[in-house]
Amino acid sequence: MENIKKQSRFNTIDLVEVSLYAALIFLGIQFFHIPTGGTQFVHFGNALVVLGVLVLGSTKGAFAASISLLLYDLTHGYASSAPITVLESLIVCLVLYLVFEKAMKKNDKIFNIVLVAGVAAVTKIILNFAKYTFLKGMFIQGFSFDAAIVYAVSKITGTFGSALLTFIAVPLLYPIFKKALQQLNRI
Repeated sequence: MENIKKQSRFNTIDLVEVSLYAALIFLGIQFFHIPTGGTQFVHFGNALVVLGVLVLGSTKGAFAASISLLLYDLTHGYASSAPITVLESLIVCLVLYLVFEKAMKKNDKIFNIVLVAGVAAVTKIILNFAKYTFLKGMFIQGFSFDAAIVYAVSKITGTFGSALLTFIAVPLLYPIFKKALQQLNRI
């Protein structure tokens, strides 16, 4: 019973991994972003969130994503969007948990990694489309459903770019991140 309790808690090494990975996500957004007009931009954060779930596991990956995205939004003028951003990242992590950890049993053959990247990219597009259609378009702006859809499509140009970047970057970077983590775990 004591082993189960120890395994269910984060230890110091887990906290350091999560903190370092959260910093990596933050820096990935900070230094690699391409404005697309408006408030959105193409960035590396979504790809790093997916890689975090793949190499650290869904729990640590979700913590790292939440911390980094919250801090980024709070420090870059997006404080009002921060709770929604964190919720979106947690939903993406949950979907990845269900797909990669449960359905695929963490089988990381290249086809599965490509599929996971695609699932994450499509999930992010759907979440942003829903956010801009229902929450920001219909609820906040008071648009009709048709007008809210047009509004959403015009607002998520950065999401499409980030989704494409995620789809390309995750399969390319996963083997590198996995090997790096394996090397660190040997030390």
